[in-house]
Amino acid sequence: MTTETGRRAIDGRYYTDPAIFETELDVVFARTWQMVGHISQLAGAGDLITATVGRERIVVANDGTGLTAFYNVCQHRGHQLVLEDRATMDDISCPYHAWLYDLSGRLLKARRLPASALGDICVPQVRVDILAGYVFVNLDPDAASLADTAPEVEAALLDLAPAAPQRVLTARLTHEFNANWKLAIENYNECYHCPNVHRSFTTGVIDPKTFLITPKGQTIWHTASAAPPDRRPYELDEDDTGYGSFFVWPVSSIQCYPGRILNTFRWVPLAVDRTLLIREWWFDQPEPTDEQRKAIELDWTTTVAEDFDLMESVQHNMSSRGYRPGPLVVDPSGTADVHHENAVPHLQALALAALGDA
Repeated sequence: MTTETGRRAIDGRYYTDPAIFETELDVVFARTWQMVGHISQLAGAGDLITATVGRERIVVANDGTGLTAFYNVCQHRGHQLVLEDRATMDDISCPYHAWLYDLSGRLLKARRLPASALGDICVPQVRVDILAGYVFVNLDPDAASLADTAPEVEAALLDLAPAAPQRVLTARLTHEFNANWKLAIENYNECYHCPNVHRSFTTGVIDPKTFLITPKGQTIWHTASAAPPDRRPYELDEDDTGYGSFFVWPVSSIQCYPGRILNTFRWVPLAVDRTLLIREWWFDQPEPTDEQRKAIELDWTTTVAEDFDLMESVQHNMSSRGYRPGPLVVDPSGTADVHHENAVPHLQALALAALGDA
């Protein structure tokens, strides 16, 4: 197999410069689709969830006619409207001065103000869409649709896990680590490091000979077959041995482990050198079975945990006087196996294009 080594990693300042991070909050996070939850969390009228998109706090609600999304900010003096991650309510009362809004963000009542003074005050809306049951939002009213951003992803995911829209949140694990968000998604989307770091994944979860990573526009597809039966750490039906992961730029991924084990990654940028990982698992019931718990714990204590120190080490050295960006190991066919890192220059190109540095 031919390996291309002409492309080089981008300069370390893209991971350490606070001014670049501030620009990314606008040109990346305010203009792209990001996953915030699942329709099962919004099944009934009055159900709502909150999420952070870039630096913005967002509410997504079921107002009885469908899903609405709007900024989590009172139009009076700017207090956060909803403090809970998830709730059910008929209307939203601001905790500061009790201004009352409906679940589409329209102001209903302001204490001591006549109705004539309310006018058409409404919390600014945010676009919301669904992909195979997963809820995405976009702060940019002019951005391309989610379907155009992630073409064919829904069909591919439903082929692996047809019941994805009916799943419910079974487990959530979070971890804040000291690395730039781009280092996190580059690490996630390349398996060049997997043979020497993630041995439980490459020997027990998937068959490394079948593992491929393919960049496709603003998505990156990971596909593989399950590891042979004698190496698997949990039981699964032989009809459900496919693995797929579908990353949507910039910080969302829906992953299906062999056995139709659905799980998601959300990365929330907190600062130029701090990121929050939200890891969620979606099964048929809110409590995991023993086998499901085994899969969750194995993933979190091996594959996920093994990356935190790596990313923090790289973050530290991005500002080193001794760092010179080296060549990337790329398969010119466009699809990478466990011995290449094609997704890294692809992601870096997306970031540079957003910043106007392409």
